[in-house]
Amino acid sequence: MGENKHIEELDAFAKKYIKEVEEEIPSLDFTSNIMDVITETKSNAVFKPTPLISKNVWILLFSLLTICIIYVSKGKSILETWKIPQKFKFKPKFEFPDLFQSISISNTMLYACFFFTLLIFIQMYLFKTRFDKNLNSN
Repeated sequence: MGENKHIEELDAFAKKYIKEVEEEIPSLDFTSNIMDVITETKSNAVFKPTPLISKNVWILLFSLLTICIIYVSKGKSILETWKIPQKFKFKPKFEFPDLFQSISISNTMLYACFFFTLLIFIQMYLFKTRFDKNLNSN
């Protein structure tokens, strides 16, 4: 019961205080002033967004992809590159199974994967430039 009395006192005090506060009326150009401040801070942005993946990393990824495609198109097996040279005297305790010996990739499939990947990169570049233009124009 004592809690309700305390709440009623606070409620009466709040109502009395609200009645004493004068109502503020914003100026007629309040909205335009706010919009001016927003556009000013947008043009003088402190934070400049940077891409998650830099241009150098994209170039590195594209060159690695190209090297891998050229390497596979030459017909070398993956296991041939993983073999340990004979000049070492020790014998490894593990051996790779012949899982990849039977896999063969046709040239058509290789070219299709290459051009599909190339078109994805072109599409990403076009979307990025389009969204950057839309972002900068607003």
